[in-house]
Amino acid sequence: MMIHIDEKRCRACGICGDVCPRHIPVTAGQAGDKRTRISEERIGLCMSCGHCMAVCPNSAIEVETLADQAFDGVAPLRTTSDDLLQLMKQRRSVRNYKKKSFSGEALAQILEAVKCSPTGTSGSTNGVILLDDPEKLKRFSDLCYKSYQSLDRALKNPIGRFIVRQRAGKRITKTLQEFVMPGMQWYIKWYQEGKSNEIIRDCAALMLFHSPVTIPMAAENSLIAAFHAILMAETLGIGTCFNDLIPPICHREPDIKRLIGLPDGHEVFASITMGYPKYKFLRTIPRQLASVTTV
Repeated sequence: MMIHIDEKRCRACGICGDVCPRHIPVTAGQAGDKRTRISEERIGLCMSCGHCMAVCPNSAIEVETLADQAFDGVAPLRTTSDDLLQLMKQRRSVRNYKKKSFSGEALAQILEAVKCSPTGTSGSTNGVILLDDPEKLKRFSDLCYKSYQSLDRALKNPIGRFIVRQRAGKRITKTLQEFVMPGMQWYIKWYQEGKSNEIIRDCAALMLFHSPVTIPMAAENSLIAAFHAILMAETLGIGTCFNDLIPPICHREPDIKRLIGLPDGHEVFASITMGYPKYKFLRTIPRQLASVTTV
């Protein structure tokens, strides 16, 4: 990792070092003789976040790994806090979709919003898999229901239940038995009867968010990226819904992993269904926090 400082442009203001999470640029010296240099002790800690390049008033600093990427100027925001709050209040989890696909332009805007999501790790680790082909969505659904049928049989068998508990842990096994599977048994029945698809809800597109399992904050990064997609979709009139039934089986089922092209060593940590809402919500739903504590 290399960080270069153009001494002809640098005014040794010290801002880059202040905003750097690891304080890699260091500004020192007497008034009139200050100089900004790169700490040799901490250069290996650089996360390529780009903060130093984005904040420098004289464009005097360059991170080698970001040198060929465009840094656009910052424009004044036209969205007020009231606008944003209203958007959050009105957003609903949409589970009923019209049989209508959306444009590539809309998908491009959603993906652009995902690219802007913050991460707690260095570099670009978030990955997105998009399924919007009806045949692939049907194949994906078939494999999901097959997997949950297998899990249902295992949980009803003492030996199978023991194996699930050993792999998943007591807490997750209890959640599966008491919360997930009672509903899933109906979902499987309805799907087999051709009544409904309660896993992907006949969505126009399914977006999966994945990341290497070895990096810190992989799950958190994926969830934040998914929420960026949800907010952008809302502004485009596209409904979305978080789907926790899908991620756990994407890397455990070889057929699903092959279908979606999930890279080795990666795990799907979040997924959302997407489509134009079939119904329009007419009222916001009141929400309350469990508690607010000031200490």
